[in-house]
Parts: sequence; structure tokens; C-alpha cells
Amino acid sequence: MGLYAICRRKRITILALIISIGIIFTTSNLLNLVKVYRPEGSVQITEEGIEAMTTDGLFSRMNDSTINYAWMKGRITRLFPAWKKAMVELLGVKEDLKTRKKLNVLFYLGFLSDETGQKFAEKAFHGGPLGELVQWSDLITSTYLLGHNVTIFSQYTAFKQSLRNHTFYAAPNSSTIADVIFTDIIGLKKMQTRKIFYKAHKCRIRLLDSFGTHAEFNSAAYYRKHMKEFGPYGNPWGGLELDLGQFLTLYPHTDDNTFLGFVVETFEPDESEKIVREARTLVYGKEEYMWKDANATLETVRKFTEIDATVADAANFMKEKGVHNLGLLSGRDLHTQLRKSKVFLGLGFPVEGPAPLEAISNGAIFINHRFNESKSRMTWWFFVDKPTLRKLTSQNPYMERFVGEPWVITVDVFNQTELKSAYEKAMATEVKPYLPREFSFIGMLERVDIILTKHDYCSLGPSSYPPWDSAKIIVAPEGQNCQDACAAKELRCERTFFRRINNEAYVQGLTENCTHPVESQPVPYAPTSTCILQSDLQLFSCATEPPSNVRRICPCRTFKTGYANRFL
Repeated sequence: MGLYAICRRKRITILALIISIGIIFTTSNLLNLVKVYRPEGSVQITEEGIEAMTTDGLFSRMNDSTINYAWMKGRITRLFPAWKKAMVELLGVKEDLKTRKKLNVLFYLGFLSDETGQKFAEKAFHGGPLGELVQWSDLITSTYLLGHNVTIFSQYTAFKQSLRNHTFYAAPNSSTIADVIFTDIIGLKKMQTRKIFYKAHKCRIRLLDSFGTHAEFNSAAYYRKHMKEFGPYGNPWGGLELDLGQFLTLYPHTDDNTFLGFVVETFEPDESEKIVREARTLVYGKEEYMWKDANATLETVRKFTEIDATVADAANFMKEKGVHNLGLLSGRDLHTQLRKSKVFLGLGFPVEGPAPLEAISNGAIFINHRFNESKSRMTWWFFVDKPTLRKLTSQNPYMERFVGEPWVITVDVFNQTELKSAYEKAMATEVKPYLPREFSFIGMLERVDIILTKHDYCSLGPSSYPPWDSAKIIVAPEGQNCQDACAAKELRCERTFFRRINNEAYVQGLTENCTHPVESQPVPYAPTSTCILQSDLQLFSCATEPPSNVRRICPCRTFKTGYANRFL
């Protein structure tokens, strides 16, 4: 054997040895990381274990910022005993909760990241918007109590560094960094810049989206083709092309998106606290601009009750209107004031906030401002850039539709005749505190459990949840969307069923209107009785209204009345 051949053979042997050692070393490290980021086996949940839980384990995961989690930690700490009590109660009725697969759940709160420049966390202590912080707090706590492994980021730099450290997860079809990823639209847009990671994890994303997203805006191609129909303000929050069920909303806006919701915080009165309900109205409006054009309304209210407000830094403005301004109140003080008040009065804005639920949970009657002309992105500044075609009929459509009298009276509060009638009714009515189940601790735990364990957007075949045997297929009246058509029959539209009925057999079996061969088109109201099937699966929609002469074929389903999962 020549010298060259010997050297060449030795180099190969040495190279093979180095590669082997590298593989062993890398595999060992990957396995160690997998143990950290993808917990194996089942989680065992017991009543004793829940009762022994503290917030320490959860708060240790909120470590990439101090200010971003300060308000959330305060809420979680206050509510943690109630959360544990609800979890123990749920364990008593749902045996399957006690042993289940332990999921790795990642939270990225993009709206809190320094890059946004919005300082939402700092503003939370000075009258800033709290809806998103409330929802994130309750979602994270629910997931933690349900026994899953949670990883939490609020800063993009920390999130990006985590991805950089674990790039082996980024390849398609490889082990993933999380079973479920909760984020918001700002966070998702950041994830999209990590293209390999995003492609591998897109189906695992659950997107918090307060006001919801319609199919017309979710599909970038459809929106581009029809953008002139949807107003001049563009689609800055749409075009994300997720499954519509991946969007999680604050209220149950449509049957297309998933209702996540939040928990309404309640406070037990102190033993020394003697609260008597008085003839008082607390006005829903913590900033001065919300009181515009309210002078005549306040004059009518003053004939029945004293008027209180919680407006920060507006003492002179309130005095001019003859209103007792309490200033910005803590949660407990606000609830104490609601227990003293007969009426909680809406002036039209903010829309779809949590305060009306807090009011009725304390026994105050919510007078909900009705819009004489519905408000939408086509008619109202606040909705012009939101990716939805919803038409709001009042300040809080959920309270109007799902709660109603005696706790909610919906009138035009700027029509003095209607307002006078509403006050006469409210002053003559005694109501007990009421909180819909879906906004209770146990209702939130039920929903989050289903979102984590039942919703699957990674499989290509028909979904197994909800079960197909709950389906009721109907033909809607002309011009009506499937959501309303199903609701009229005390059912709900189930978007996941569209795939099962989007075929020629169903269309021809339900209608006699097929005068031509069945054809497929990318329109969000298909399938229809006029022999049109859906060609773009992204465009399946419960909420879309068809042309006035078109009847939609609608996949409805039954639901358990009074339970939170009627919206899932």
C-alpha cells in the first residue's frame, strides 16, 4: 500500500471518528433540550396538588421583563385562590382532566414588546386599556392550572434568542418548539420573519384577536381582488391566512372564530362593609371624549339618580356637567361603587369592553346604548381598518343578544323618551347579581382545555371535534348568512363541517335549483343551493352574507345550552 493510500485511509478513519463523536455529542444535547422543551408522558392532576399550588412556579416563567408583567401578576395573585377553587370543582365533574398529555405551550405577547413603542404595560396603571392584559392573564393562568408546561415571552429579543438557540426545531416535520403557540397579531408578524420556523409552526398558532377576523380579510388573494368593496382603509391586520378558528376573540363575535373570553373579577364585600344600593348612576366612560354630546342625556338621568364618574384628571369638566367624579378607581373600589349603583350607563363607547359584565355581576342594571344605524368598518372610524364586516347594533352586542333584560336594557340613550322609559323600568326592577357561566373561572378553564386539547389545525382531514353526529344541515333563507340561519333554529354554525358538505351530492340532495352542472368558485358564501361549491378552503365562512337571491347551504350543530362550549 502506498503512502498516499495509507494517509488517505487514516484521514477517512479520523474523519469518521470525529463525525461519530459529533453525532453522539449533538444527539445528547438535543435530547437534553427536548426534555426541557417537549415534556414527555402524562400530567397527573389531583385536588391536593391544585390546593398546594402557588404562583411562584408561574411567575418564574415571566422573567424577560419586570414592567410588562407587573399588572398581570397583580391580577393573577388576587384571583389565584378563586382559580384553584374552580379547578378543583372542574376536576370533580371531568375525570379526564386528572390524567392527560402534558403539552408544551408557548406564549409570546407581542404587543408588550419594546419594539412597538406603545408602553401598554406602563399605561395599565394609569387608566390605559386593560382588555388584552386581562385576557392574557386569564389564558396563561388557565393553561398553568390545567397542568401544561408554559414558556412565556413579552420581549422579541428574548423570543428571538430562544429560537436561535434551538434552530434544530425549525425544519419542517421536525420536533417542534411547542405543541401550541399563543400570540397576537404583532407577535405573529414577527414570527413571519423567521420563515422556516413559521412554516413549521403555523398550524399550532392561536392568535388573540379582540374583534375577530372575517374570511374576506383573512385571505390575502380574495381581499386584493375585492378590496374596493371594503372601504378605502386597507387591510393592515388581515391577510394572515390562518384557519379562522385559530383567531381567539374577546367576546363570541361570530361562529367562524373561536371565543376565548376572559374572567370577570368579583370581590366579596368586607365584613365591615355595609353597602346599600342607592339611586345612583355610574357612567361608563373613563375619558373625556367619551362624554361628547351627553348633556341632554345627563339631564334626563339626573331626574332619577345622582351621577358618578371615574374619569382621570377631569375635575373641572365633571363639575361643569354636575357629575360627581370619583377619579380612577382600583378594581375593588370600582366594584364597591357598582354595588352602590342602580344603573351602569353606556354612552356608546368603548365598545365591547368587560365593564358591563362587571356591572351586572354586582347587581347594577346596564343601560346599553343602541345604535340606530349599525356600525361597521364601512361606516365608523373605530372599525375602518379592522378585518371584519361585523355590524354592531349596540355598544355591547353580547349583552344585548345573550343576556338581555332585566340585567340589560338596550335603548338609544340620546333619545330622551327612550332613556326615560328605560330608567322607569330600571328603577322599578330589583335584580340579583348575575354572571354568565362563560365569563366565570370554571367557564374559562373549560374553554381553554378544549382549545388546547380538541382544536387541531395541523391535520389535513375532517376534524373529529365537534363530532359529526351533532350536525344538522340546512338551507338558509335568501340573503341570510349561516350563523343567523342556524341561530334561528337554536343551533350554531360549525365551520369545521363545511369540508364534509362541500360536494356535489350534498348540493343536489338539498335543492332542486341545479339547472346547470355544479361548479366551484372562490366565494365566501359557498356552497349554495345555486349549485356552487367552494374552491378555496380558506374562504369557508359562517358569517358571510350572500347576495340577496342566493341561499346558502349551512352546516349547523347542536350545543349544550347554557354552557361555555356553545361558542367553541
